[in-house]
Amino acid sequence: MKKIVLSLLLVAVTTVAMAQLRERPMRWQGFETNRFWDNWEMSLAGGNSILLVSEKLGKDPGKFLDRNGWNANVGFTKWVAPIIGMRLQLDAGEFRNYSFDQARYGNGVFKTPYMFVHSDLLVNMSNWIGGYNPNRVYYAISYVGFGYTAMSWTKKSAGSYNGEFAFSSGLINKFRVTPQWDIELDLRSWMFAEKSLPKEIQGGGRYAFGLSASLGVAYRFNQRDWTPAYSQVDVDGYLAAIIALEERLAVRDIELVNASNEIATLDSKNKSLEADIAKCKDKRVQTQSKVVVVPECVAFFTIGEAKITDYAEATLETYVEQVKDTSMPISVVGYADKETGSVQRNEQLSKERAESVTAWLVKAGIDASRITTHWVGDTETAFTSPETPIVNRCVIVK
Repeated sequence: MKKIVLSLLLVAVTTVAMAQLRERPMRWQGFETNRFWDNWEMSLAGGNSILLVSEKLGKDPGKFLDRNGWNANVGFTKWVAPIIGMRLQLDAGEFRNYSFDQARYGNGVFKTPYMFVHSDLLVNMSNWIGGYNPNRVYYAISYVGFGYTAMSWTKKSAGSYNGEFAFSSGLINKFRVTPQWDIELDLRSWMFAEKSLPKEIQGGGRYAFGLSASLGVAYRFNQRDWTPAYSQVDVDGYLAAIIALEERLAVRDIELVNASNEIATLDSKNKSLEADIAKCKDKRVQTQSKVVVVPECVAFFTIGEAKITDYAEATLETYVEQVKDTSMPISVVGYADKETGSVQRNEQLSKERAESVTAWLVKAGIDASRITTHWVGDTETAFTSPETPIVNRCVIVK
């Protein structure tokens, strides 16, 4: 169940993510790589520049407006992606500063010409944040760079000629006028070693900062725009294929879980059957053979009499104990010894003996309906032993 929920959640998340991807504009990925001569620009601008000495920031002598010099620049930019570009630029201008040591150098303005050649890494913040849009009117482009600056090469002042490496940074405000032309406002700062300045305007610190603001134009050569590597139709088809695949995987996961559950159920039943078989193997069937023994009793009588003797009564009592709780029929047969008496007398005597035993049984609790009484006189013998004819003076109960 958990796996099914996770699969369905994965499909939902993928669908939402793909929808967001579809709506998200492309920035630097998803474009065809441009050729070397594509996406070039040339810029030309001019404006003001001012010099600040690090140890005396904000305390430079002279009024701010009096210290404003001029600046001009020309640059070439190659865009390698809608966001990333590289620029090579040459700046030239003039700083106007007053000396910190006016007692020594006077209170006049010192004009310091400079040149600054630098290479910059440009980042189109508008395309980065808002996505590539060829119809955008305004672009904010930040940059950092590195180059070489030269000072005072036109006159032999106290500082004479000096050159130092410098680091630059700034912001280009680009306004699209036509597909070919832009207006640019470039706000720049660069830092260099103060020792490269003429001694008349040095402040005794390690670094100096140049600030400039220049307004100009930029011309965009062909090819100007960027070609997506794939169309929105391609993106939609790709996303639809991914969503369909995720849905198929979710269905397969559901089928797999159902099959696993069915296998687990069958396995449980199989184990139950195996347990039952094992129990059957261990169980020994015990059968009890009930042997029905038909009791038989012989009551012997004294010669010529039908009275039950004590010995015969003891025998009959034992018999009654065996049959009184059963429903089996009882046969009472009277006999006589043919060695004594006549046939008629023996017939009568066997009858009396049989009836005597029957009466005793009924009196002992045996239902009379269970008893069949008959006699045979001396026509039949109870026992066939010729040596002991006395044994035929009896009644057999069975």
